Amino acid sequence: GMNFIDWYTDRMDVWRVVAVESDNLTRHTRIQMYAGIPCRVYTTGAERINMQRTAAEAVQDIKLACSNDIDIRIGDEVLITRGGGLGKENEPTRAFVADAHQFYEPFGAAIPGLAHQEIRLQMQERVD
Repeated sequence: GMNFIDWYTDRMDVWRVVAVESDNLTRHTRIQMYAGIPCRVYTTGAERINMQRTAAEAVQDIKLACSNDIDIRIGDEVLITRGGGLGKENEPTRAFVADAHQFYEPFGAAIPGLAHQEIRLQMQERVD
């Protein structure tokens, strides 16, 4: 049988803007929450995934699957390296989390019995 983790061929870093208080001042700071998290980018539509979309283009239904153990929140910034789990050195692509849903049931007969979360992405320009 197929091991679910083998399906996670991509890798992502997750960043979050958090409020930090010091000296009675609150400032917002971008901090890295995770690095190198196994994941997989896919689309639920027929259109093939194009990771070089611009913000002006219509956003297709691009999603990302990863473990339920990862604390992903709406508005988090993700840097995704396609094929990162296969040793590929692709340019990372930046996206923002539009929503996230945890699934505790299998989502397809091809990969039975494994929980995951499905994250809908708002694509941004490629990171240089």
